Amino acid sequence: MLNFAWLIAQLLEIYTIVVFANAVLSWFVFGTQNSVIRQIYWFTGRLVDPALRPIRNLLEPVSRNFGIDISPFVLIILLQILTRMLW
Repeated sequence: MLNFAWLIAQLLEIYTIVVFANAVLSWFVFGTQNSVIRQIYWFTGRLVDPALRPIRNLLEPVSRNFGIDISPFVLIILLQILTRMLW
């Protein structure tokens, strides 16, 4: 059972890195013509968007006037909490 918890924790850590990478790439992807960066952003978006969509729906009324999407940061915090709960 400990090995299974360790594996899930590692997968959550990897997913956290993907969420962070997607958030950082979102700042640069629209200002670049580099197709590699655009493809990485598209790929990470396909992995991350299903988890971000419900968070965005919850935060939309509150964050509508901020001009910044804080849902990746909320997801990272939730992933870290889940990871800590496994240990």
